[in-house]
This record gives sequence, structure tokens and C-alpha cells, in this order.
Amino acid sequence: MKKHKIFYGWWIVLGALLLTSTLVPSVVAMANKFLIPVTAEMGISRSAFTLSNTILQSVGIFLSPFVAKKITTGNLRTIQSVSIIVFTLAYASYGLAQSPIHLYLSSFIIGICYLFSTIIPISIVITNWFVKKRGLAMSIAMTGIGVGGFVFSPLITMWLERFGWRTTYMIMAVILLVVSLPVALFVFKKKPSDMGLEPYGASEPLSQTASKETNQAESVTVELATKDVLRKPFFIILLIGMALNGIINSGALGQFPPALEEMQSPAVAATVISVYSIVGVLGKLILGWVNDRWGVVVSSIFGCVTFGAAFVCMFFGSSIVMVYLMAVVFGLGIGIGSVSPPLVTASIFGAEQYGEVYGYVSSALQVGMSVGSLLVASMYDASGSYQTAWGVLLVLTALTLFSWIASYSRSRKYCSDAHLTKINNSEKIVAE
Repeated sequence: MKKHKIFYGWWIVLGALLLTSTLVPSVVAMANKFLIPVTAEMGISRSAFTLSNTILQSVGIFLSPFVAKKITTGNLRTIQSVSIIVFTLAYASYGLAQSPIHLYLSSFIIGICYLFSTIIPISIVITNWFVKKRGLAMSIAMTGIGVGGFVFSPLITMWLERFGWRTTYMIMAVILLVVSLPVALFVFKKKPSDMGLEPYGASEPLSQTASKETNQAESVTVELATKDVLRKPFFIILLIGMALNGIINSGALGQFPPALEEMQSPAVAATVISVYSIVGVLGKLILGWVNDRWGVVVSSIFGCVTFGAAFVCMFFGSSIVMVYLMAVVFGLGIGIGSVSPPLVTASIFGAEQYGEVYGYVSSALQVGMSVGSLLVASMYDASGSYQTAWGVLLVLTALTLFSWIASYSRSRKYCSDAHLTKINNSEKIVAE
């Protein structure tokens, strides 16, 4: 094994951070920054504009399994580089749109390229490169989502005022290309073996790694063919938990802003959103550290309890103190939407099988994300209040936690005796 002063996997993490700081916010957090100027000039409704983003997000429901398998078996450098180039060209084409149909076609193309260039390859690559400190590596990579939103929000606002929405789309496209393409071409390597290296922590005895960094049982992963996994109860429970996770995240992120404006004021709402966005960066890092230190069960409890506490605080949203308390606990728990899914999946499946399986996990997550905000809005329309919705989301948060723990626990009986023997032998070596 070659010796490096800095393990190359950390450069992978830095590259992933750049991708999540640019490509992800451009189609998630920053998408609606263009809503008012685009709808005003094109003379279309806000729902017509929003449909373009719905199309972009919905592509993942159907294509995630195919994309994950293709990335696992194909040439990552070629696939990701081409996807980033097409992504940025399609994003720039938004600035040429003359009708909603143009927006929808561009969104469909971006949706496909988004899958091949962002979250799925990032989660696969980091899982391949890290055995030890996987939680920390994944959480650092995902903090880029919040960092990018924080950086680009004022910049896009300024560019829209100075140059208009068409030019702003093109400015963003150039930035996305310049920052992201070098990562795919020169930084990302699918496996450590491509560079004659081993995953971080792979050479340590399993019991030593587990006792210090993760729950020992997580060194043992399921050994079933993927086609057999799809029929197992533990996997179905896992998918249900991921769909529920998508619902609670979409419901909270989509409906907290209007709810806060209604209960307080637009100024307070803007401040609270900034607070939970900043705390969210710290929350993801803490979640990853907890996962490395005590395992996926404890990190899931930490994430879901703090996330659920936000809904409890929203019951008392007329109090300014409770609103700011919500911002803190929500920020601490917000990592369950981006950091927990790959970590929970990696605790059940080994690196060889992870990529293909994670495609199905991503599909389930996207299903939930596509309906969560709409579900909460519908409950508000029916009752004239968000109180019922917060109660439902609190229950779904508890069910998310239960599903993850149940899936992990039930998966243990499908782990091979060879893995268990390997751990026992490692323990003997350490003891000697």
C-alpha cells in the first residue's frame, strides 16, 4: 500500500463538497429564486414554473436504480464528466426559454444528469473509500448543500437585479462547469484500488475499528444477491423508512417558511431560515461524528429525535422563543435527509453491493420528497391550520426511526458466518 501524507480519500471528500456546493443548490435551494422574474416575463403561473422543478426531481424515482448500477459497473470519470457538461448546457438553456415547454425539456435532461453527477456517485464513492470515519466523510460532503445555498443566494439576487434572469442562468452555468468538471476529471476515483490504495481503516482489525468508530455489528453486512434482497422484509422496511424520510423532509423544508411568515413575520421567518441553515452545517457534522462513534442506531436516534423536536416547537410557533428553538433543533436534525440515507444503507450492505442497492433507496427517498410538501399544503388547505400537519409529520418521523432500526436489526440474520468469524478472529488478535 502506497504511503501518502494525506489519505487520498479526503481529497475525494473535498471534491464531493465542491459538487454539493454547486450542482445541488442550483436545482434545489436556488431554483425558486428565478420564479418571480421568469413568470413575470413569460406570463405564466407560478405552478407552471414550479412544474419544471417537479419534473427534474421526479426523474430520480424511476431512474435511480439504473443510474446506481451504471455508475457501479461503468467508467465513473466518463459518465460523470459527460453528465456535468450536459447538465450545465441544459442549465444555460433555461436562459433561452421562450415557453414552459422549453423549461420542462431542459429540466428533464438536467434531472437525468443530476443523478449521474451528484448524490448517487458521491455516496457510492465515499462508501468505497472509507470504512473508518465514513460518517464524518459523508457529512462533510453533504454540508456543501447548505454552504452552496448560503453563498449563492445573495449572489443570484444581485445578478438578477443587475443582469436579469436569462443572463443569470448562464452565469451560473459557467460557474457550475468551471467548479464541477475538474472534480470529475481529476479528483474522483471510484475505488481506492484504482490508485493502489485500501479504504481508510480497512487495514485495522475489525473489532478495533468498530469499538472506536462504529458499532461492531456494522462491520458485518448482508450477503445476499441483489435480486434476493429485493424480496426480503428488511429491505422493504428500509424503503418504507426512506420514503417516510422524504415526506418529512420535503414537508418541513417546503412548508416551514410560509408557516413561519404566518405565525410571526416575513423578517422573522427569513432570520429563522438562516439560523437553521447555518446550524444545519454543524448538525450534519455532528450526525456523522455520532455515527462513527456509536453506530447507525444511535445516529438515527439523534437525528430523528432532534428533527421531530422541531415539529413539537412548531405547535407553539406563536412564541418567538419556540420559533428560534425550532431553528436550532431542526438544524441539528436536518442531516437525516442527506447524510443518514447513505449511512443507514452502508450499515446493512457492503461496498460491493452498496451501489446497486442504493439506487432503490434513492428512488424511495425521491417518492417521499415529491409528495411531502404537497401533503402538508393539502392538510393546511383542508383545516386552515398547520397544527394537524405537524402532528402527522411528528408521527412519520417516529416511524422513520422505527423503520431504520427495524430494517438494520432484521438484516443481521442474513449476514454470513464468515464475516462473524472474521470479527471473532480479529478480537483474538487484538487481545493477544
